[in-house]
Amino acid sequence: MGGASRATARRRYRRARRFHGSRRGVVAVIGTLLALLVFFALFGIFLTQYLPLWMTDNESVFTSEAASSFAQFKAAVDAQYILDGPQSYGTPFTVSSDGVPLLAQPTEGTLQFLPQTCPTPAYYNAAFYSPKLTLNGTAHNVPADYGQPVNPSYCVFANITEHPGPGGVSYYSQSAPSGILEFVLPNRYYTPETYYFEDDAVIQTQSTGYQIMAVPPPLNITTVGNNVTVSSSFLQLFGNATAVITQGSQEVYSHLRFSTPVSSNGGNPPKGSNVTYEIGTQNPCAWSKYLVNLVENASGFPATARIGAAGFGTDYNFNNPENGTATVSGTQTLPYTGSCYNTNGKTTVLAVTILHVSFVTVYQAGLQVSLGIGAT
Repeated sequence: MGGASRATARRRYRRARRFHGSRRGVVAVIGTLLALLVFFALFGIFLTQYLPLWMTDNESVFTSEAASSFAQFKAAVDAQYILDGPQSYGTPFTVSSDGVPLLAQPTEGTLQFLPQTCPTPAYYNAAFYSPKLTLNGTAHNVPADYGQPVNPSYCVFANITEHPGPGGVSYYSQSAPSGILEFVLPNRYYTPETYYFEDDAVIQTQSTGYQIMAVPPPLNITTVGNNVTVSSSFLQLFGNATAVITQGSQEVYSHLRFSTPVSSNGGNPPKGSNVTYEIGTQNPCAWSKYLVNLVENASGFPATARIGAAGFGTDYNFNNPENGTATVSGTQTLPYTGSCYNTNGKTTVLAVTILHVSFVTVYQAGLQVSLGIGAT
Protein backbone atom coordinates (compact mmCIF):
# COMPACT_ATOMS: atom_id res chain seq x y z
CA MET A 1 0.00 0.00 0.00
CA GLY A 2 2.88 2.31 0.78
CA GLY A 3 4.35 1.81 -2.71
CA ALA A 4 1.05 2.59 -4.43
CA SER A 5 0.68 5.76 -2.45
CA ARG A 6 4.19 6.94 -3.33
CA ALA A 7 3.60 6.25 -7.05
CA THR A 8 0.37 8.22 -7.00
CA ALA A 9 2.04 11.11 -5.26
CA ARG A 10 4.84 11.17 -7.83
CA ARG A 11 2.35 11.28 -10.72
CA ARG A 12 0.49 14.17 -9.09
CA TYR A 13 3.72 16.04 -8.56
CA ARG A 14 4.75 15.65 -12.19
CA ARG A 15 1.35 16.85 -13.45
CA ALA A 16 1.51 19.92 -11.18
CA ARG A 17 4.98 20.80 -12.43
CA ARG A 18 3.87 20.51 -16.05
CA PHE A 19 0.86 22.77 -15.39
CA HIS A 20 2.86 25.49 -13.59
CA GLY A 21 5.55 25.39 -16.19
CA SER A 22 3.05 25.93 -19.08
CA ARG A 23 2.36 29.51 -20.26
CA ARG A 24 -0.97 28.73 -21.91
CA GLY A 25 -3.00 29.58 -18.83
CA VAL A 26 -1.35 32.96 -18.38
CA VAL A 27 -1.87 33.89 -22.01
CA ALA A 28 -5.56 32.92 -21.82
CA VAL A 29 -6.16 35.15 -18.80
CA ILE A 30 -4.34 38.13 -20.33
CA GLY A 31 -6.19 37.70 -23.62
CA THR A 32 -9.53 37.72 -21.84
CA LEU A 33 -8.64 40.90 -19.95
CA LEU A 34 -7.49 42.64 -23.11
CA ALA A 35 -10.70 41.64 -24.90
CA LEU A 36 -12.74 43.09 -22.06
CA LEU A 37 -10.74 46.31 -22.14
CA VAL A 38 -11.30 46.69 -25.89
CA PHE A 39 -15.02 46.00 -25.46
CA PHE A 40 -15.44 48.55 -22.70
CA ALA A 41 -13.41 51.12 -24.65
CA LEU A 42 -15.61 50.70 -27.71
CA PHE A 43 -18.76 50.70 -25.56
CA GLY A 44 -17.62 53.90 -23.84
CA ILE A 45 -17.06 55.57 -27.21
CA PHE A 46 -20.55 54.49 -28.26
CA LEU A 47 -22.11 55.92 -25.09
CA THR A 48 -20.28 59.24 -25.23
CA GLN A 49 -20.24 59.85 -28.98
CA TYR A 50 -22.74 57.84 -30.99
CA LEU A 51 -25.59 57.70 -28.46
CA PRO A 52 -25.89 61.53 -28.13
CA LEU A 53 -25.86 61.85 -31.93
CA TRP A 54 -28.56 59.21 -32.20
CA MET A 55 -30.75 60.88 -29.59
CA THR A 56 -30.11 64.34 -31.06
CA ASP A 57 -31.43 63.09 -34.37
CA ASN A 58 -34.45 61.52 -32.64
CA GLU A 59 -35.31 64.73 -30.79
CA SER A 60 -34.76 66.83 -33.92
CA VAL A 61 -37.34 64.69 -35.72
CA PHE A 62 -39.60 64.98 -32.65
CA THR A 63 -39.39 68.79 -32.79
CA SER A 64 -40.12 68.86 -36.51
CA GLU A 65 -43.15 66.62 -36.02
CA ALA A 66 -44.46 68.94 -33.30
CA ALA A 67 -44.16 71.95 -35.63
CA SER A 68 -45.91 70.04 -38.39
CA SER A 69 -48.73 69.00 -36.04
CA PHE A 70 -49.35 72.59 -34.94
CA ALA A 71 -49.40 73.79 -38.54
CA GLN A 72 -51.87 71.04 -39.41
CA PHE A 73 -54.01 71.87 -36.37
CA LYS A 74 -54.15 75.56 -37.30
CA ALA A 75 -54.99 74.75 -40.92
CA ALA A 76 -57.84 72.51 -39.75
CA VAL A 77 -59.19 75.18 -37.37
CA ASP A 78 -59.08 77.87 -40.07
CA ALA A 79 -60.83 75.61 -42.55
CA GLN A 80 -63.53 74.77 -40.02
CA TYR A 81 -64.61 78.33 -39.26
CA ILE A 82 -64.08 79.72 -42.78
CA LEU A 83 -65.79 76.84 -44.63
CA ASP A 84 -68.21 76.14 -41.78
CA GLY A 85 -67.05 72.53 -41.49
CA PRO A 86 -66.22 69.77 -40.88
CA GLN A 87 -67.88 69.87 -37.51
CA SER A 88 -65.11 67.89 -35.80
CA TYR A 89 -61.52 67.32 -36.82
CA GLY A 90 -58.76 65.30 -35.19
CA THR A 91 -55.08 66.19 -35.50
CA PRO A 92 -52.46 63.63 -34.42
CA PHE A 93 -49.67 64.92 -32.19
CA THR A 94 -46.53 62.85 -31.60
CA VAL A 95 -45.91 63.37 -27.88
CA SER A 96 -42.60 61.53 -27.49
CA SER A 97 -39.42 60.97 -29.44
CA ASP A 98 -37.86 57.65 -30.37
CA GLY A 99 -35.42 56.16 -27.89
CA VAL A 100 -32.33 53.96 -28.09
CA PRO A 101 -33.17 50.35 -27.13
CA LEU A 102 -31.85 49.41 -23.67
CA LEU A 103 -29.76 52.59 -23.44
CA ALA A 104 -31.90 55.78 -23.66
CA GLN A 105 -35.56 56.34 -22.93
CA PRO A 106 -37.75 58.40 -25.28
CA THR A 107 -38.15 62.11 -24.52
CA GLU A 108 -41.74 62.75 -23.44
CA GLY A 109 -43.39 66.09 -24.12
CA THR A 110 -46.20 67.78 -22.19
CA LEU A 111 -49.26 68.63 -24.26
CA GLN A 112 -51.80 70.78 -22.43
CA PHE A 113 -54.82 72.92 -23.15
CA LEU A 114 -55.67 76.00 -21.06
CA PRO A 115 -59.12 77.29 -22.01
CA GLN A 116 -59.48 80.15 -19.52
CA THR A 117 -56.61 82.57 -19.22
CA CYS A 118 -58.34 85.65 -17.80
CA PRO A 119 -59.89 86.52 -14.43
CA THR A 120 -63.60 85.96 -14.02
CA PRO A 121 -66.42 86.86 -13.64
CA ALA A 122 -65.72 90.51 -14.40
CA TYR A 123 -63.85 90.73 -17.67
CA TYR A 124 -64.27 94.11 -19.32
CA ASN A 125 -63.16 97.37 -17.77
CA ALA A 126 -63.67 100.73 -19.44
CA ALA A 127 -61.55 102.43 -16.77
CA PHE A 128 -58.48 101.71 -18.84
CA TYR A 129 -59.71 104.28 -21.34
CA SER A 130 -60.77 107.88 -21.17
CA PRO A 131 -64.52 108.27 -20.53
CA LYS A 132 -64.70 110.15 -23.81
CA LEU A 133 -62.64 109.53 -26.89
CA THR A 134 -61.67 112.52 -28.99
CA LEU A 135 -61.55 111.75 -32.68
CA ASN A 136 -60.89 114.52 -35.18
CA GLY A 137 -62.04 117.09 -32.66
CA THR A 138 -65.26 115.26 -31.76
CA ALA A 139 -65.81 113.57 -28.38
CA HIS A 140 -67.35 110.09 -28.39
CA ASN A 141 -68.68 108.06 -25.48
CA VAL A 142 -66.82 104.81 -24.95
CA PRO A 143 -69.02 101.75 -24.26
CA ALA A 144 -68.30 99.58 -21.24
CA ASP A 145 -66.97 96.65 -23.25
CA TYR A 146 -64.49 98.75 -25.19
CA GLY A 147 -61.23 97.91 -23.55
CA GLN A 148 -59.05 95.42 -21.80
CA PRO A 149 -59.76 92.77 -19.18
CA VAL A 150 -60.07 93.77 -15.55
CA ASN A 151 -56.57 92.53 -14.84
CA PRO A 152 -54.59 92.48 -18.09
CA SER A 153 -51.36 91.77 -16.20
CA TYR A 154 -52.32 88.09 -15.96
CA CYS A 155 -54.48 87.50 -18.99
CA VAL A 156 -54.00 86.16 -22.52
CA PHE A 157 -56.66 87.86 -24.62
CA ALA A 158 -57.50 89.40 -27.98
CA ASN A 159 -59.38 92.60 -28.80
CA ILE A 160 -60.63 93.91 -32.13
CA THR A 161 -62.27 97.31 -32.32
CA GLU A 162 -63.72 99.22 -35.27
CA HIS A 163 -64.83 102.83 -35.39
CA PRO A 164 -67.23 103.06 -37.03
CA GLY A 165 -68.32 99.45 -37.22
CA PRO A 166 -70.79 97.49 -39.34
CA GLY A 167 -73.88 99.47 -40.29
CA GLY A 168 -72.33 102.71 -39.09
CA VAL A 169 -72.33 101.70 -35.39
CA SER A 170 -70.17 104.13 -33.44
CA TYR A 171 -68.00 101.43 -31.90
CA TYR A 172 -67.81 97.74 -32.64
CA SER A 173 -65.60 95.84 -30.20
CA GLN A 174 -64.95 92.20 -29.38
CA SER A 175 -62.74 91.13 -26.47
CA ALA A 176 -62.27 87.63 -25.06
CA PRO A 177 -59.71 85.24 -23.62
CA SER A 178 -58.15 83.34 -26.47
CA GLY A 179 -57.25 80.05 -24.80
CA ILE A 180 -53.91 78.29 -25.34
CA LEU A 181 -52.82 74.91 -26.67
CA GLU A 182 -49.27 74.42 -25.39
CA PHE A 183 -46.69 71.73 -26.14
CA VAL A 184 -43.49 71.61 -24.06
CA LEU A 185 -40.59 69.59 -25.51
CA PRO A 186 -37.95 69.09 -22.75
CA ASN A 187 -35.29 67.83 -25.14
CA ARG A 188 -32.16 66.49 -23.45
CA TYR A 189 -29.81 66.50 -26.44
CA TYR A 190 -31.53 68.80 -28.94
CA THR A 191 -32.61 72.36 -28.06
CA PRO A 192 -35.66 72.40 -25.75
CA GLU A 193 -38.67 73.98 -27.47
CA THR A 194 -42.18 75.11 -26.58
CA TYR A 195 -45.02 75.65 -29.03
CA TYR A 196 -48.12 77.77 -28.37
CA PHE A 197 -51.34 78.06 -30.33
CA GLU A 198 -52.94 81.33 -29.24
CA ASP A 199 -55.15 83.84 -31.02
CA ASP A 200 -55.07 81.71 -34.21
CA ALA A 201 -51.27 81.79 -34.41
CA VAL A 202 -48.47 79.30 -33.70
CA ILE A 203 -45.49 80.58 -31.71
CA GLN A 204 -42.22 78.73 -31.18
CA THR A 205 -40.06 79.64 -28.20
CA GLN A 206 -36.83 78.57 -26.54
CA SER A 207 -35.70 79.04 -22.95
CA THR A 208 -32.94 81.39 -24.07
CA GLY A 209 -35.48 84.06 -25.07
CA TYR A 210 -35.79 83.11 -28.72
CA GLN A 211 -39.36 83.59 -29.99
CA ILE A 212 -40.67 83.44 -33.53
CA MET A 213 -44.08 83.52 -35.18
CA ALA A 214 -43.96 80.03 -36.69
CA VAL A 215 -47.40 80.32 -38.34
CA PRO A 216 -48.92 83.83 -38.34
CA PRO A 217 -52.59 84.61 -37.67
CA PRO A 218 -54.90 85.47 -40.59
CA LEU A 219 -54.42 89.20 -40.03
CA ASN A 220 -53.97 90.73 -43.47
CA ILE A 221 -53.67 94.33 -44.61
CA THR A 222 -53.82 95.08 -48.32
CA THR A 223 -53.51 98.45 -50.02
CA VAL A 224 -54.82 99.11 -53.53
CA GLY A 225 -54.56 102.76 -54.45
CA ASN A 226 -56.19 104.70 -51.64
CA ASN A 227 -58.29 101.75 -50.46
CA VAL A 228 -57.17 99.67 -47.50
CA THR A 229 -58.69 96.27 -46.66
CA VAL A 230 -58.21 94.56 -43.30
CA SER A 231 -59.21 90.96 -42.60
CA SER A 232 -58.69 89.07 -39.37
CA SER A 233 -60.08 86.38 -37.13
CA PHE A 234 -61.46 86.48 -33.62
CA LEU A 235 -61.02 82.95 -32.32
CA GLN A 236 -62.06 81.62 -28.92
CA LEU A 237 -61.08 78.17 -27.65
CA PHE A 238 -63.33 76.34 -25.17
CA GLY A 239 -63.06 73.05 -23.30
CA ASN A 240 -61.70 71.48 -20.15
CA ALA A 241 -58.17 72.14 -18.94
CA THR A 242 -56.20 69.03 -19.88
CA ALA A 243 -52.57 67.88 -19.73
CA VAL A 244 -51.10 64.77 -21.36
CA ILE A 245 -47.66 63.27 -20.63
CA THR A 246 -47.16 59.91 -22.31
CA GLN A 247 -45.43 58.12 -25.17
CA GLY A 248 -46.61 57.57 -28.71
CA SER A 249 -49.21 59.96 -30.11
CA GLN A 250 -52.37 61.72 -29.02
CA GLU A 251 -55.31 63.11 -30.96
CA VAL A 252 -56.28 66.74 -30.46
CA TYR A 253 -59.86 67.34 -31.54
CA SER A 254 -61.35 70.69 -32.56
CA HIS A 255 -65.15 70.92 -32.54
CA LEU A 256 -66.73 73.89 -34.32
CA ARG A 257 -69.32 75.63 -32.10
CA PHE A 258 -70.04 78.82 -34.04
CA SER A 259 -68.67 80.85 -36.91
CA THR A 260 -69.87 84.26 -38.09
CA PRO A 261 -68.12 86.56 -40.58
CA VAL A 262 -68.67 90.24 -39.81
CA SER A 263 -68.00 92.72 -42.61
CA SER A 264 -68.18 96.47 -42.74
CA ASN A 265 -67.67 99.11 -45.39
CA GLY A 266 -65.82 102.08 -44.03
CA GLY A 267 -66.30 104.14 -47.17
CA ASN A 268 -63.84 105.89 -49.40
CA PRO A 269 -60.89 107.89 -48.06
CA PRO A 270 -60.36 110.15 -46.27
CA LYS A 271 -63.21 108.58 -44.33
CA GLY A 272 -63.24 104.96 -43.32
CA SER A 273 -62.98 102.87 -40.19
CA ASN A 274 -60.19 102.87 -37.67
CA VAL A 275 -59.39 99.26 -36.81
CA THR A 276 -57.47 98.36 -33.65
CA TYR A 277 -55.90 94.93 -33.22
CA GLU A 278 -54.84 94.33 -29.62
CA ILE A 279 -53.22 91.24 -28.13
CA GLY A 280 -52.38 90.31 -24.55
CA THR A 281 -49.65 87.67 -24.63
CA GLN A 282 -46.77 86.10 -22.75
CA ASN A 283 -44.76 85.92 -25.98
CA PRO A 284 -44.30 89.62 -26.78
CA CYS A 285 -41.12 89.30 -28.84
CA ALA A 286 -42.77 87.07 -31.44
CA TRP A 287 -45.90 89.23 -31.68
CA SER A 288 -43.94 92.48 -31.82
CA LYS A 289 -41.79 91.36 -34.76
CA TYR A 290 -44.85 90.10 -36.58
CA LEU A 291 -46.99 93.24 -36.09
CA VAL A 292 -44.18 95.63 -36.98
CA ASN A 293 -43.31 93.67 -40.12
CA LEU A 294 -46.99 93.45 -41.07
CA VAL A 295 -47.70 97.18 -41.10
CA GLU A 296 -44.29 98.44 -42.19
CA ASN A 297 -43.43 95.88 -44.87
CA ALA A 298 -46.20 93.46 -45.80
CA SER A 299 -49.10 95.93 -45.94
CA GLY A 300 -47.85 98.02 -48.84
CA PHE A 301 -47.93 101.23 -46.81
CA PRO A 302 -45.28 103.80 -47.75
CA ALA A 303 -42.37 104.27 -45.37
CA THR A 304 -43.75 107.67 -44.28
CA ALA A 305 -47.17 106.32 -43.29
CA ARG A 306 -47.70 107.28 -39.65
CA ILE A 307 -50.40 108.90 -37.58
CA GLY A 308 -50.49 112.60 -38.35
CA ALA A 309 -49.43 112.12 -41.98
CA ALA A 310 -51.65 113.01 -44.91
CA GLY A 311 -53.44 109.69 -44.65
CA PHE A 312 -56.11 108.79 -47.17
CA GLY A 313 -56.08 105.17 -46.12
CA THR A 314 -52.36 104.76 -45.59
CA ASP A 315 -51.91 105.77 -41.95
CA TYR A 316 -51.30 103.44 -39.03
CA ASN A 317 -50.30 103.87 -35.44
CA PHE A 318 -48.79 101.65 -32.79
CA ASN A 319 -50.42 101.35 -29.35
CA ASN A 320 -53.10 104.02 -29.77
CA PRO A 321 -56.67 102.77 -30.29
CA GLU A 322 -57.77 105.89 -32.16
CA ASN A 323 -56.58 109.06 -33.80
CA GLY A 324 -57.23 110.92 -30.59
CA THR A 325 -55.94 111.37 -27.09
CA ALA A 326 -57.02 108.14 -25.41
CA THR A 327 -54.37 105.42 -25.18
CA VAL A 328 -54.41 101.85 -24.04
CA SER A 329 -53.26 101.70 -20.45
CA GLY A 330 -50.21 99.50 -19.99
CA THR A 331 -49.68 98.87 -23.69
CA GLN A 332 -46.03 98.51 -24.63
CA THR A 333 -44.41 100.56 -27.37
CA LEU A 334 -43.73 98.81 -30.66
CA PRO A 335 -41.21 97.60 -31.60
CA TYR A 336 -41.12 95.91 -28.22
CA THR A 337 -37.69 96.06 -26.54
CA GLY A 338 -38.44 94.52 -23.14
CA SER A 339 -37.91 91.04 -21.82
CA CYS A 340 -39.33 88.18 -23.85
CA TYR A 341 -40.26 86.38 -20.63
CA ASN A 342 -42.00 88.49 -18.00
CA THR A 343 -41.74 87.43 -14.39
CA ASN A 344 -44.61 85.69 -12.60
CA GLY A 345 -46.43 84.99 -15.84
CA LYS A 346 -47.42 88.61 -16.45
CA THR A 347 -48.96 89.56 -19.76
CA THR A 348 -47.60 92.09 -22.23
CA VAL A 349 -50.21 94.12 -24.12
CA LEU A 350 -49.46 95.14 -27.72
CA ALA A 351 -51.71 97.02 -30.13
CA VAL A 352 -51.72 98.50 -33.60
CA THR A 353 -54.37 100.67 -35.25
CA ILE A 354 -54.96 100.97 -38.98
CA LEU A 355 -56.62 104.28 -39.88
CA HIS A 356 -59.06 105.07 -42.70
CA VAL A 357 -59.79 101.46 -43.62
CA SER A 358 -62.19 100.99 -46.50
CA PHE A 359 -63.25 97.35 -45.97
CA VAL A 360 -63.07 95.19 -42.84
CA THR A 361 -63.84 91.49 -42.44
CA VAL A 362 -63.60 89.69 -39.10
CA TYR A 363 -64.29 85.97 -38.70
CA GLN A 364 -65.76 85.37 -35.25
CA ALA A 365 -65.47 81.71 -34.29
CA GLY A 366 -65.53 79.45 -31.26
CA LEU A 367 -64.14 75.93 -31.10
CA GLN A 368 -64.05 73.33 -28.36
CA VAL A 369 -60.68 71.63 -27.96
CA SER A 370 -60.28 68.18 -26.39
CA LEU A 371 -57.29 65.86 -26.03
CA GLY A 372 -57.14 62.09 -26.22
CA ILE A 373 -58.45 59.25 -28.34
CA GLY A 374 -62.24 59.38 -28.54
CA ALA A 375 -62.46 62.76 -26.82
CA THR A 376 -65.62 64.73 -27.45
